[in-house]
Amino acid sequence: MRVLLALAVVGTIVVSLLPPDEIPGPLSGWDWLMHGLGYALLGFLTVASGLRWPMAWGCALALGVLIEIAQGAVGYRSFEVRDIVADGVGAGVGVLVATRTLAPVWRHQADVAQQAKREGRRDRDAQREQRRLDRAMKPAKVAAKRGAPTWQQVAQRQGTKCWLCGTRTYAEDRQRDASGREQLGRTFPCVDYVIAVEAGGTHEDHNVRLAHRHCAAARRANPALAKFGRPPRTYS
Repeated sequence: MRVLLALAVVGTIVVSLLPPDEIPGPLSGWDWLMHGLGYALLGFLTVASGLRWPMAWGCALALGVLIEIAQGAVGYRSFEVRDIVADGVGAGVGVLVATRTLAPVWRHQADVAQQAKREGRRDRDAQREQRRLDRAMKPAKVAAKRGAPTWQQVAQRQGTKCWLCGTRTYAEDRQRDASGREQLGRTFPCVDYVIAVEAGGTHEDHNVRLAHRHCAAARRANPALAKFGRPPRTYS
């Protein structure tokens, strides 16, 4: 539309400044109708190019005024107020037609833009959630790269009981807080090491055990502790 508008403006200027004897036959002796139709096209294209109707009508009328001034300056054409009136009326008709006919297109474009914004927000939310999950999984990934088994692997091989207190672990002892972060309870299973990795222990089966998070934390806090009571479930 902007390319068409530029071509229409250039064509209007060229034809308007031609000497009377060089104007093409169909356009010779422009009258009110020719002015109205020409500037109606300019008004329509100006609105279709993205300008709001007051600015579009004003720009079309300003072009008509400038052309009339230029015609009065060249000598072989004349400045006529009635041509300016015809230009303004024609531009107004073109602007009105454009606003009426293009309104459904603009509404559709606005709907598409809103949908794109909503999808963009959903994509950004999904990416933030994925980054959060990646941060939460990073310790597990690091441990996996080092050869550390997951609690699911240990439970599959050794059962779901805590090796310290002898009672069952609960994988469902967890919940998410308001921010979406997962909170693990005291009886949630974790991997515990008979000999700590920091003390030279390995990730091999004979050195890994399944334990409650509470029991494993108590053992790390007091390595000499021999008896462990059954911890209550945090989320139940």
